This record gives sequence, C-alpha cells and structure tokens, in this order.
Amino acid sequence: MDLTALVPGAVGIALSPLPIASVVFLLGHRRGYGPAIACVVGWATAVAVALVVAVLVGERLPLETAGGSSVQAVVALAAAAVLAGLAVWQWTTRRLPDGRPSSARWSDAVERLGTGHGFGLGLLLFCNPKALVLALTAGLAFGDADPAPGQAVVAAVLFVVVAASTVAAPVVVAAAAGPRAHRPLSALRVGIERWGTVGLVVVLVVLAVVQLVVGLTGLR
Repeated sequence: MDLTALVPGAVGIALSPLPIASVVFLLGHRRGYGPAIACVVGWATAVAVALVVAVLVGERLPLETAGGSSVQAVVALAAAAVLAGLAVWQWTTRRLPDGRPSSARWSDAVERLGTGHGFGLGLLLFCNPKALVLALTAGLAFGDADPAPGQAVVAAVLFVVVAASTVAAPVVVAAAAGPRAHRPLSALRVGIERWGTVGLVVVLVVLAVVQLVVGLTGLR
C-alpha cells in the first residue's frame, strides 16, 4: 500500500487548531492534566472510528463515476470546496461583537471542563466538516489500495498517530518539562486567544489548495 496517499488526510487532520488549542487551555486547568489527557484520548478515538467508517464507505463506492471520473478525485474537489467555504466563514466571524477574537470565547468555555467532559470534547471536536471530509478522502485511498489485513492495520495505526500527534504534543511537552512549562504554555494560550482564528483560516486555505491539487491531478 502506498502510504503517501494517506499523508494529506492525516496531516490535514493533525493541523486542526481547535483541538490543539483546547488541550493547551486544559493543561492550565486547576484539576491538573487529567482533562487534557482525556481530550487527547477522545480525539484519537474519534480519528480511529472515523477512519474505519470511511474505509467501509469507501469500499462500497465505485472507483469511477458514471462519466468516467475518479470518485476519489471528485471527493477531493468537493473537500476543497468545503474547506474553502469554511475558511471564508471563519474569516467573516473571526471577532466577537465586543471586538475580542472569537477564540477567546472558546478558551473561556474549555477551562471549565472536567476529565469526563474532556474526553467528550475530544470526540466532539472531530465532528466538523474539515475532519470528516479528510477522513473520507483517506478512506477512499484505503479502498483504492485494497491492502492486506496486516498492511491495513499498520497504515491505520500510523494514520491515527500522525493525526493525533499535534494534539498530544502539548501534553508530552508539559509532562516532560514539568513546572518549567507553565510560562511557555501561558504565552501560547495568549497567542491562541489573539491569533487562533486567523491561524485556522490559514490552515483551511492551505488544505483547500492541497485537496484541489489532488482532485485535479486525479481527473487527468
């Protein structure tokens, strides 16, 4: 199986600012690291479940449309349109009525969550159009490759690890650095509150371009 076909989906899911920001804010929780770790576990679980569902869906889709176009390419083009639309929407709603960045409202809500809610938050954060369309493109790549069971398991594990790596990274850094991580995490929280929405728009635009290129290449 060509693992490079899974790279756009895995990296695209990994570049999800909202779950990363949520974990960073949860690391400053008065209840310790429990809510942050639970959020990471919830996110990784959602990635794994979504990939399995996407593979099952991909196996039932034809390789080509009635017009002879690749279904995977058509899905990639649709994903590009969805991601571009999300970028426009995020840009137009990047500030609250009082002038604060919209990411500030998210930080206020996240800091009140407990461990159980942290796991649910990780699951919920994956239920967004960006992550779902990227998971579907990865599932179609699995279906086209038709790997052996052993290869499929290895590829799926690598996909989940890559997709969850950026969300887990703040927890790993905080655990390794201990009290020394307090200052950089505080600075990161301030930066996310100020620039988080803009960063999300940039990521969405880049992913839309990647999916557009993948779709156009598949149509040739």
